[in-house]
Amino acid sequence: VTEPSILVTDSNTIHIWYLPDALSPKRRVRKCRISYSTDLMEWQADAWQMNRSYFHDNAELKGAINLSPAWFQQGHGPQNGFPEASQLLKSRMENTSTREWVNQMSDTNALLSVILHVIHPRMYADGREALIHLGKQMEQWVDSDMSSTYSSMSVMVNQATCYHRDINGQDPWYDMLVTMGNYPPLDFVIPMLNLQLRYNPGTIIAFSGSALEHGVGAVDGDRACLAYYMHANIHQSVHVPMCQSPQMDDL
Repeated sequence: VTEPSILVTDSNTIHIWYLPDALSPKRRVRKCRISYSTDLMEWQADAWQMNRSYFHDNAELKGAINLSPAWFQQGHGPQNGFPEASQLLKSRMENTSTREWVNQMSDTNALLSVILHVIHPRMYADGREALIHLGKQMEQWVDSDMSSTYSSMSVMVNQATCYHRDINGQDPWYDMLVTMGNYPPLDFVIPMLNLQLRYNPGTIIAFSGSALEHGVGAVDGDRACLAYYMHANIHQSVHVPMCQSPQMDDL
């Protein structure tokens, strides 16, 4: 698939939005340059245990980081913990390159939030409500610089993935993926649907990552993927109920 498309089920539920060339070349070059910051990528090397076989061996920069204005630390949830900013966003005196990149991403994050408002208005409203509640209840723990309706994002540089489902979200929610860089033709694959979406730079894919197994192969060149998602336990902690899957009638 190479043209803008949506996948609608027999029950009128929209499972996938495929938006090729959604970001202008100027915007994606600027953001890609920032996301390739050496400081940003070096920090993660000592912070996470990752399977290095999925990263491009010859790439100058490779790795992944996770950013959130408020999430639960591993092993904790509403019953035994409280949300706090991810490690890279906790200190305003340290990790300044990361915070600079977050600030530079504010216009793109706002654009992606507007897209979410159009394609899944209920999820947008619930995500915004959850972040407002978090800001009021836990101001000392929550970072307010993130300008996205999504409560979390990951930056993955020069990384392939196996076929997998994402565990943080819920089936009615959309994860939003943005790919940037300079690389040969590449496909985003959803094997259970026998679906291959051309994954050129500037493409946005919004879909249920917890319901649909998906993966991306290795490719030469330089590529960064920005993955936006929400955590169900964050919504539970502020008593925001789960929304329904988006329907054609919602648009």
